[in-house]
Amino acid sequence: MKKIISVVLCILILNPSVSIIQAAETFSAWALTGEAGLDKDPDLPQHPFTPGDGILISTLPDTSSFLNGIFPIDDRGYVELPITGKIRITNMSVEEVKKYIRTNFVNYLGDPEALYVKPVIRISLLGGFQRPGLYYVDYQSSLWDVVRLAGGPLKEEGIYEMHWQRNGEEKTDDLTQLFERGASLKKIGIKSGDQIWTPSPDARTFWTTVAEVMPMLTFFTTLVYLYMTYRRDTFLMQSR
Repeated sequence: MKKIISVVLCILILNPSVSIIQAAETFSAWALTGEAGLDKDPDLPQHPFTPGDGILISTLPDTSSFLNGIFPIDDRGYVELPITGKIRITNMSVEEVKKYIRTNFVNYLGDPEALYVKPVIRISLLGGFQRPGLYYVDYQSSLWDVVRLAGGPLKEEGIYEMHWQRNGEEKTDDLTQLFERGASLKKIGIKSGDQIWTPSPDARTFWTTVAEVMPMLTFFTTLVYLYMTYRRDTFLMQSR
């Protein structure tokens, strides 16, 4: 707990414009990329970076560093970093990437030891989400974390209608139990390139509007017809 408070206070002192909430969120990212994340994963392969995925770099507590962020890895296995340009990263280990950054960015690192690096996978969230699109996510994140990035589903029942697909094939059309488990993407078996989609709310069209208005229109038309019939009959009776 003392460590958490120290990091948050350090962020606030170094950058007064950062709010307490932003500082806490920044620390959460540091926790994922640091001791609670990649460096403690015994199953991480020697060369964990894959073409099409990304690399997350964190230099906390330096929140203003241009090195902080996610950098995409192209289909040839290269990542483009500021200043140094493109380097092939798919044949490098995490420690080798750290060494490269410490060597080439020594003048831009406040604390070279406070450097955390980890691979992130790409997942597409499509259909009825607030912000559908392609996202780079930590494979240790849960489905809740991923859906939150996209702002959640547009309709309330959308969470129960989500589908998980890979290469056009349906993996499952019921993610409810996976949400309830709260397990990581890695434990669930979600891989880079997978898609999660939920149906979009029915789009309103002209004919949809007509179908909704028609009963009321029919009711008023009937009233007008009855009134006109009454007036006609009354006129005929008076004219006799």
